[in-house]
Amino acid sequence: MIKYIITLILLLLLYFFISKNIINVDGFANNDNRPLPDLSNPFVHLYDDEGNKLNIVLIAQPLGSDDQYRKYMENMAKITFIGISSYMEFPHVPTNPEDNYKEEHFSQEQNVQEQDGHEQHALVENFAYGYTTPYYLDMYFEMCKGWLHCFKYPEKYIPIDKPHALISESDFVNYKQIPYDPNQVREFDFLYSCPKVNKESGCDDWVSHNKNWALALKCLPILCEKFKLKGLLVGREGCDIPEECKPYITTTGWLDYGENIKQYNKCKFIFIPNQRDASPRVITEAMSADCAVLINKNILGGWKYAVEETGELFNDENDIEEALNKLLPKLNKSEFKSRQYIIDNYGPVNSGRKLKEFLFKHWGDKINIKESECDYITMRGKLSGYDELKRKN
Repeated sequence: MIKYIITLILLLLLYFFISKNIINVDGFANNDNRPLPDLSNPFVHLYDDEGNKLNIVLIAQPLGSDDQYRKYMENMAKITFIGISSYMEFPHVPTNPEDNYKEEHFSQEQNVQEQDGHEQHALVENFAYGYTTPYYLDMYFEMCKGWLHCFKYPEKYIPIDKPHALISESDFVNYKQIPYDPNQVREFDFLYSCPKVNKESGCDDWVSHNKNWALALKCLPILCEKFKLKGLLVGREGCDIPEECKPYITTTGWLDYGENIKQYNKCKFIFIPNQRDASPRVITEAMSADCAVLINKNILGGWKYAVEETGELFNDENDIEEALNKLLPKLNKSEFKSRQYIIDNYGPVNSGRKLKEFLFKHWGDKINIKESECDYITMRGKLSGYDELKRKN
């Protein structure tokens, strides 16, 4: 009998230990009031409309150091980590050659077929360039419990057996902070943004790959010589421009963020030839200044912003003329309403409510705030200046 009593006591002690040190460590259901950590890039904190930090954290790009992985391991018990596609094809292998990623420990073999009695494996396209930085795709698939993504075909980039939603950081554009004057004369027809990595960087660098400078160069003669459009090329000062385009083109050097967002109000539409870009924020920032959009339909993310009220899509230099023939007449008649489209469909409050719905649907029992006391959820900090849109509890 004593042996059974001792066994029971040990089991009770084990249960008490697990309850206190595993379940309660989560800080989810057991009201653990210890402060959540302050994590930095590539981690992105989420906040409710009162500025309370959530115990759900986004991973926005590949981990760049052992210390970042250590931060994940230290906090995985009390934080739910979710991925967000903000860095090229992430979580898939980013294809920018400057990153030097090479995929490791992940099989892309599909479509096994029998030929002559032997298995033949058709390999899915592997975008890795065979460089020296290892990239563990399966690790990111395992680390993240769900995904916010920007992809037209998410099954190519994320594990769709986990919760996922078409939500991008660019959706949360703070349109009230973007300079906008409806009476300003727009001296340029279009803006193309391709800043260099830094002031000392050359014209062909990490950014130019993402912004598809190669395609831009093919399209500029059509925009300028064919249609006589005046363009503002942000960040392309000192770069080679087609000779026939020079009378129509103005370039800038490096601009800080405050100066950069002032440029939108000078232009009628934004030109986005970008392809390997995960929903760049310049699109919704420019739309907030009421710029129409001309977007590469093959862009990883951001394609969704080109609708009837805002602009057009194109493939490459072979069909951009067709897209311009649709865009320019509507532009000249002031038929596009890009800023209003952002206000009605995106921005921090509308997008924050969509994010809240997604998070509470899948992790509502683990979130450290009450759904009934939260109107919307924002990224990177508490939102201010939108009190008139806040719902009353």
